[in-house]
Amino acid sequence: MRWPVLVLVLLALCACGGSEPPGRSTDEYAPNEGANATVNDMVLRNAFAIGAKPGQALRKGDDVPLYFVLVNDRRRPDELVSVSAKPMFSGATISGRKLLVRTNELVGGGAAPQVVLTGLAEELRSGSFIPVTFTFKAAGPVKTLVPVLPPTQWRATLSPAPQSSG
Repeated sequence: MRWPVLVLVLLALCACGGSEPPGRSTDEYAPNEGANATVNDMVLRNAFAIGAKPGQALRKGDDVPLYFVLVNDRRRPDELVSVSAKPMFSGATISGRKLLVRTNELVGGGAAPQVVLTGLAEELRSGSFIPVTFTFKAAGPVKTLVPVLPPTQWRATLSPAPQSSG
């Protein structure tokens, strides 16, 4: 009888997904496209910056949106309190000034950037990498190379960095 085996296989496949709340999945990002890092059970996944269109470069002074997903595997909530990409950028603005990440919660992965890197120091092309340090209140700092990806394919639907009014 093959029917019970088929039912077991289907049940096993169904159990592999769907446990995350709608809109909170990291599945929308290709697993190898962004940077990944972990520090003291605070997990950074699929971090990437949006660069210029293919064949073009971002200019000195530009602001660049940074997207990522945070997963807190710690026993207590934590906060992303700062992001630095010096000397390539003069500063960074975190959405909401800091990002609270509760235990076993996903933060990020939406259409709006979680951080905007400000004041690009020199031209930057898609395909390059930015050394970025993410600092958490309890977990501490983690440094990783974040890829700069062109605003093509599914990334074209993401929000760009807000333009300065100055």
